[in-house]
Amino acid sequence: MNWFTRLFVQKSADNVVEAPEEKPSQPSSSNDIGTRIITEIRERRLTEIGMSYIDMYRNIPEVFFPIEYIASRIAGGNFQLKKEKDDSVVWRNKTVNELMSKPNCAFSWKEFVHDHFVWKLSTGTSFIRAVTSIDVDYRSVLAYWVLPSDRVEVEAPRERLPLFDVASIEDLIASINVNGGFGSQMRIDPKHVMIDRDGIATLLTEQGYMKSHSRLDSLRKNIANLLAVYEARNVIYVKRGGLGYIVSRKMDATGTDALTEKEKKALVEQNAQRYGVGEGQMPYGISDVPIDFIRTNLSITELQPFDETLADAINIAGAYGIPAVLVPRKDQSTFSNQATAEKTVYTSVVMPMAKDFCRAFTSFIGLDKSGYYLDVDFSGVDCMQDGLKTEEEVKKLVNDRCRQQFIDGLITLNDWRGQIGEANIDEEEDPLFSKLKFNMTDEELERVNSIILTQQKPNNNGNREDEKPGVQNQGE
Repeated sequence: MNWFTRLFVQKSADNVVEAPEEKPSQPSSSNDIGTRIITEIRERRLTEIGMSYIDMYRNIPEVFFPIEYIASRIAGGNFQLKKEKDDSVVWRNKTVNELMSKPNCAFSWKEFVHDHFVWKLSTGTSFIRAVTSIDVDYRSVLAYWVLPSDRVEVEAPRERLPLFDVASIEDLIASINVNGGFGSQMRIDPKHVMIDRDGIATLLTEQGYMKSHSRLDSLRKNIANLLAVYEARNVIYVKRGGLGYIVSRKMDATGTDALTEKEKKALVEQNAQRYGVGEGQMPYGISDVPIDFIRTNLSITELQPFDETLADAINIAGAYGIPAVLVPRKDQSTFSNQATAEKTVYTSVVMPMAKDFCRAFTSFIGLDKSGYYLDVDFSGVDCMQDGLKTEEEVKKLVNDRCRQQFIDGLITLNDWRGQIGEANIDEEEDPLFSKLKFNMTDEELERVNSIILTQQKPNNNGNREDEKPGVQNQGE
């Protein structure tokens, strides 16, 4: 059993990429020795190696890159608690602040989110457990844990399974079972577990009930190619074998004359003692007899694995929405469009996936029942800074429009504040902010005039303009 087979000999029952029955076609050119060797190794990997998805993430750089790229960037987002009624940020909520600081005794919030997405993107499904003795409510949960997906089994009810019918989660799932090793198993109430899938749920119990297939399933041949290349390179670097043969070129009347034992011994001694790159050695050798050298080993250059590796890496990254321009490579390490490509990944992959997680987690822990929701902001990311100037210009236009609409009696001060991203002033605290201009009393209008003049005066061009733009945060 070789080193790569030993490395991945541990398999998970429901998290293994099984080898397809068909074998890859042979290369068209039988003279290409390097390609033939890699193809033969790849065939053995497809038929011999079963590797868990998480092992692929941990041990194959080309698989690690796109998963880690997405997971680390989502975990680096600025997660915030907000009010549903006005989308304002809630800073003082002790329970949620503790959650977003340390969801359990071992991991920070950033590690918690990172692990969640690593399991989701590598295995296809992630499980989050809320530790509580009652129904899940963020005020009563003691800790949150990301369960190891490769050790989780979703157990279906032994009686009638009411699929495609009116049912609760308990009707579809009997329990969430976690294999802890050494024969131990934990049974968890399905109401206490959030199942986050990266695709379509499997409804057949024998194929991983309620789980989703990993994206790596469609990349089995690419991964087999990578394993073949790595093993071929290892054979050359570590198990080089003989470099070649020294053969005689002595000729007599009957043909080639072999070297004598005395001549062979002399050549070996001269090669070992006199010739080389060490101190006192010569960089070239002189032979007393005519000889030739026949090389028998192959170099990395002759195998030409790098083009194949890069193509496979691009395919794997593409499956996760990462453009080819962002895939690490030895040549052309900088691209003028890398910033644009990274921004595209944020807007099309990272942000939507992070927002979906926030919505699912909000519902799971019951934040929505209290009028809150979890959100994430990526405006501080470097590649997103290009749009900040445009965003500020848009905000200024919105503010100018709201000011005019308030002056015309179309919106209230709270409407104005909401459109520019400020929190609303509670009506019980100050009813002024919830009134249209024409519903205000003279005293209220006078107060408003101290904040913003609702009347306009002509400017030098004969047009009307406000003396004081904007709304100050009075009354907060």
